[in-house]
Formats: sequence, C-alpha cells, structure tokens
Amino acid sequence: MRKKIIGILICMIFIANTSAVLGIPEETENTSEKVSLSFSQPILTNKNEHISIVLNEANSFLMEEGKPMLPSYTETFTFPFGTHIKSVTVTPQNIQLLTISKDIVQTPQRFIVGQNVKTSREGIKNYGTELYPSKWFEYRISCGLCKGELSVIVNVQIYPIKYHPIEKIIEWAKEVYVVIEYEPSTPQLSYRDNYQLVVISPSEYSGQVAPLITHKIGKGITSKFVSLNEIYNGAYFPTQGRDEAEKVKYFIKNAIENWGTKNILLVGNRFMFPVRETHIKVSSDDQEIFVSDLYFADIYDETGSFASWDSNNNSIFAEYKWINGSTDKMDLNPDVTIGRIPCNNDNELTIIVNKIINYENQDAYIQDWFNKLIAIGGDSFIGEHDENGILEGEFVNDYVINIMDGFNAERLWASNDILARIIPSGVTSITDSINLGCGFIDFSGHGNTDVWATHPHNNSNKWLPTPFGQYHSSNINDLSNGDKLPIIITAACSVSKFSKDQTCFSYTWLSNENGGGIASFGATGLGYAYIAEYVVEGLIEGIAIETFRSYREQGAITLGEMWCWTIENYMMTHRINDGGEYKTVLEWQLFGDPTLSIAAESNSPEKPQPPTGPSEGKIKEGHTYKATGNDPDSDKIYYLFDWGDGTYSGWIGPKNSGEMISANHTWVTKGSYQVKVAVKDVHGKQSEWSDPLPITMPYSYNPILQFLELLFQRFPHAFPLLRQLLGY
Repeated sequence: MRKKIIGILICMIFIANTSAVLGIPEETENTSEKVSLSFSQPILTNKNEHISIVLNEANSFLMEEGKPMLPSYTETFTFPFGTHIKSVTVTPQNIQLLTISKDIVQTPQRFIVGQNVKTSREGIKNYGTELYPSKWFEYRISCGLCKGELSVIVNVQIYPIKYHPIEKIIEWAKEVYVVIEYEPSTPQLSYRDNYQLVVISPSEYSGQVAPLITHKIGKGITSKFVSLNEIYNGAYFPTQGRDEAEKVKYFIKNAIENWGTKNILLVGNRFMFPVRETHIKVSSDDQEIFVSDLYFADIYDETGSFASWDSNNNSIFAEYKWINGSTDKMDLNPDVTIGRIPCNNDNELTIIVNKIINYENQDAYIQDWFNKLIAIGGDSFIGEHDENGILEGEFVNDYVINIMDGFNAERLWASNDILARIIPSGVTSITDSINLGCGFIDFSGHGNTDVWATHPHNNSNKWLPTPFGQYHSSNINDLSNGDKLPIIITAACSVSKFSKDQTCFSYTWLSNENGGGIASFGATGLGYAYIAEYVVEGLIEGIAIETFRSYREQGAITLGEMWCWTIENYMMTHRINDGGEYKTVLEWQLFGDPTLSIAAESNSPEKPQPPTGPSEGKIKEGHTYKATGNDPDSDKIYYLFDWGDGTYSGWIGPKNSGEMISANHTWVTKGSYQVKVAVKDVHGKQSEWSDPLPITMPYSYNPILQFLELLFQRFPHAFPLLRQLLGY
C-alpha cells in the first residue's frame, strides 16, 4: 500500500513540475516579469502530540481554521497603473518527500479579544484524506497606492510545503519559478490643478479648517478645502453616486484623476459626514454592522474601474457571506491615504487643528521625549488553552518593542505589578508615564467604545488597571502632557467605534485640549485574535504589529503612509478569505491628519558597536563609557546610553558622524547590567540598539550584608532609610 501511495505521489510531483498556470495567455507577445526562488529544508520541531514546521525563507503562514499550519511565502510585484496582467505562472521544481511521525500542528482558533477560551490542545486533529493545500500557489491582483504611486499590485502567495495527512508525508519544493505575463500601459494623466491634500467637511467647519490649509501650504503640501455641499452640488466635478457616501467616493476618484490628490482628510462625526456600513458575517454569533473609512480610499478595482463595494448591485455594501451568502468583490487596497477627525463641534476641531500645527512646527519626531514607547498589556485570554503561561498582551508588547528597536521601552504590565498595585494605582502609573511624554503607545488587551482593560495571568475575575479595572476615556481627558503627543495603537475591540460613541476611546486622545495624543489607530468593531504564542500571527494584533512595522521597518514618514502601508502589507502576507480577515482589514481606522509628518526623508544611522569602558566597578562611583556612531548620509548624530538599571543618559549631541563620545554613569545598587547605545540623526531617524556590554557591580562576601540582602528581598518595601544608607 505504502509503495502504491509513493508511486502516486511521484506521479503527482511529475505533473506539478510541468507547471501550474492560472490565466490564458494570448497569442500576442507579452512583456514578462520573472523571479526564481529557493527554499531550504523545513525545520521540524516536536510540540507534544504534534510537529510544527518552520521554513527559513517563509514570510507568513497558511492559516485556515481546522487545517494544518504551514509556512508560506508571498512575493509582490508592482506595475504602472493601467497595466493588464495576462497570466501568472508558478512552477515548483526539485520536489522532495519527507515522512513525519506526527500530525502537523493545527491552525489555532480565532476568538473575540477578551472572550474566555473554552478549548484545549488535547487530542489530534483529523485532517481527512485530501492533500493540503491543493495548489502550490494563489494570486491576487489589485490596484493601490504603492510608495506614493498608483499601481497594479500582484501578490503571489506560494505554498512550498504540502501535507498528505493519511501517510503523514510532506512534499516541499526546493525551487519555485514565477513568471508574470503582462501588457504594459502607461496612462498619461494631465492634472488641471494639483492638490496633494483635500480636506472634506461640512461647510460650517470651513473657518476651523482654514488655518490647517494655510499651515499645510506653508509646509509645501498643496491643499484644498471642499465642503460636502460642493460635492453634492457638483461644484468641481459632475455629481455621481446613489447616496451621499458614494457621491463623496466618486468625488475622490475625480480628485485623483484631475488634481493628482493622494491624501484625504474627512472631518465630522457620523451625523455630519456620511459613513459606509459593512456587512461581514464572521460567524453566526457575529454579524455586526460596522463602518469602514477604507471605503473612501479603495477607489479602483483590479481592472482600474470604480470600486463600488457592491458588485452584486443589491445596494448592501461590503458583503461577505451576508444574506443568502451574498459576497461582494472588493479590492481593499487604498488608492489614497485617508484619515478622519470625527469631531462633534467646532471647538473640538479647533483644538485638534492647533495640536497638528504645533506638532509639526516643533518637529516632534526629533524631540527627546519622542524616543519613548509605552507598552501596556496583561493576559488577554483566560482559559485552559495555554500550557506555557503566555500573557498575550505582554507577548505582543514585547514583539512591538523588538520592532521599535532603538526606542526606550517602558513596560506597564500586569506581570510586573504596575497595573495591579494600589499605590500608585495602575491608572495613575499609565497617566504619569504618558504625562512625561512619549512618541508611541501600544495598548494590547480588551476594549469597548470608551475603555481599555486587561487581566492578571489566568484570572478572569479581576480586571486591570487598578483601581476600577479599566483605563477610561475620562482618564484620557485628565492627561496633561501638553505638546508631548503620542501616536496610540490599540489592539482591542471597538475602541474606534465612532458610529456608536461620539467620544470613543481612540478619538478622546485627539480631543483633549491639554494633551492626550496626536493620532490613533484602532478597530471600529469587534476584534479577533489567535491565542497564546500565535497571537502575533494575524488578525487585530497582527494588523497592530504591522502598523508599527510600517513606521519602523518600512520607513513611513506620514501618518497616511503608516495606515496605507499597514493595509497593503497585511494583505500581502495574509489570505483575505474569511470573515475574520475581512473584518480585520475593514475596521482598522486612523483618526488624525494623513499628511502629519512623523519622520523625515533620511536614512537611519547604522547600528553602533557596543560601548567600551570598564566591565566592573563599585557602586556610587562614576564610570565612563565611550561609543562611536555612523550615519550613511553624514548627518550630525545624537547618542543615547541605556545603563541597564532603568535609566538613560539623555540624548548627547549633536556630534559629527564617526566622532567618538563619552558619557558617565554611577550605579547605586549592586548587580549585573547590560549597557547599550543607540544613535539618531538630526532628522529623528534612529538606529537599532547596539549589542550590550555586560557590566558587573560585584558583590563582596559579608555575612551581615548577605543577611540584610535576604531581608530586603523578603520585605521589598521595608527599611527605606537603611536601604538608602547601604545603597540598595
């Protein structure tokens, strides 16, 4: 029987090697794009009754609930707008067979964030008899704004590993060849005017928007205010559309084609500015109707035609398995960057406009306070699912901190007791940290329209932060951080649901006159996540992670780029083929100005070498350390030392690139420390942290001191005067 199966597999491999083609090539000679990819041998790891598979070259996973979790690789091709894709061919070669002893670990279930988990990992999933996946690849064609230019985007998702569940055999391709045949097209767009930014709002807000328009023009961004009445009355372009939202969307299409517009700012709450409701069925328990501003940014479908989000013409928009299974074909890639200020009155709008102007006038991203990242989390899912004791919120926070390498990370967690203590309370600790200033905040946990919250490990009966188990919109209103305004990314349910709550959690950051934030990202509906260590692999936590990655790794220099690239990059590496994934993309909302400058056009300094200096010493004595940094643009640079004891040197500079600097530090407590240094240029672009230099303030043997040390460990808050005298 086994020989027969192997024979069938070899026959299948022979057929697969002849190539897989989707699309029908025409007889005319086409231009082609070709890529050759190589994949190393899969790495197998035992995980109890399953085996996990990792592929070094993979940049994502094939994750389909109830199916094996397999590495995948996405290759993205971009072409000028108007290009016609004729065919996509993927040819796997040099296919290997490998027998494994256990089933492959299955894709974890998704859950609404905050839901108690009633699952365990007991037993082995029955994967049936069919080869999985059935194809070597899938592809998706769309139109979108890619690095500032309208483009045709082809995402080719390659599955280099397939699984035969009956025989427990995997087959994997060592090489894959991708060929895209296309018909080039270079449309000549001549703009009668040029407006990089168009602000759309009710006419009564024209006076409050005017200073922002003047400010943007002064910054070199050609800008224009357009009222909703002007759109509805056809003041600039012929009015099209069956309702007000569609009329706005057609106007944006005309602005792109006639004015070269790439950024749109929507102003007004849902009662003053039209919204587009979506109809995504995630499950029988979740048929929530929520709004999506992505509708106003996704202007073109894959053919370059108007993307109505109502391909079945039933006037129910953005359907996925809705009534009788209706599903609309949606492109989803943004063709402009978009943000919203969902203000409720002219006073709120004036506050936010003034904050934007002050933020940009001070070049906030080069200020010392901007370099701080506050990470706030605890245990997001409670249940018997996690034998490793992972606190999902904190796990995500750490993942974000690694992406934001070079920032000073402050962890406000359940596990380090900051969110759980009584004096100061968890709320006070969050507020005090924000009031000192920071560039970014990462909230990971539970949410509702006006709160964020989390749990201590495996305790669903206790909510954090203390004293009342939540960080509320009223707490945001109490912030007094002045002009030190962060960008807030919150991975939690409904925190940006402005369609229900006009003072929702994410918006309150903007409307606070005395501080708060400059912009926020969050969900307009229920959010989904995977559990345990898989929490970072996708859904709401995955798109939040992608938001940080768009800034730090992709180099976004405006808020709009940060949002746009987040959507694009998420869809590049995830199959948008179920309700949970559709909802994740559609609900991700930016509140703020899409042209807000959050970085400058500059290359980041190189990662510095570890600091040099003494590797041991005595407490209460000064120690000097030196470092050298280099900037690829030869910009002047600043240095920041992390002394490993929770303190930092402050930025030292500016200094010439390559110039050695020194800094002095005194440790007051005995122990071992890791000293690191980071560099930023005059434009605010930061390097990664250097590798650490280990430092020891050695303990000397003294029976009395050893007794006192044990006493201090046993009673950490006792004997403050004695601690001070002895340097503890």
